Amino acid sequence: MEASQEYAKALYDLSTNKQIKEDILYNLTSLVESLDQDIKNFFLHPEIKKEEKKKMISKIYEEGLFRDFLFVLIDNDRFSSLDEIKDEYQILVDNEKNILDVYVYSNSLLSSEYLDKLNIKLENKLNRKINITNEIDKSITAGIKIAYESKEIDMTLDSKFRKFKDELKESL
Repeated sequence: MEASQEYAKALYDLSTNKQIKEDILYNLTSLVESLDQDIKNFFLHPEIKKEEKKKMISKIYEEGLFRDFLFVLIDNDRFSSLDEIKDEYQILVDNEKNILDVYVYSNSLLSSEYLDKLNIKLENKLNRKINITNEIDKSITAGIKIAYESKEIDMTLDSKFRKFKDELKESL
């Protein structure tokens, strides 16, 4: 397990005990979305004392689990992992709710009707609630690529051509 997963799991366990998982997720998401490059540079700068960074956090967040968690990240020089920790924490919350984030890559935006049908098929196949996000990938000639967790289903014309080309090479 990598460090961001360990931090997310620890935060998740503590927030579960205090029954504040959604509050923590909201705080994590808000913080990650609000950090511009200057603020990130402040928290990542090695010459700025950790106490100064903690003072800044204390001005924004009241005493409590989230503030203490940010202090731990500062103390352990892990503030740079905040984005990954937020993503891992989101996965833990979603898994508890039986929700799966699925990314569908295509050359252009797919119709809502197509995405709805795909959503139903995936929910039935995976037995989970699905959140689909359609991403544009101009390298795809035609077809779609579906990615979730660490799995990928490649139904693009490009992958079919690659397979065909490989089969031709083997047969020659």
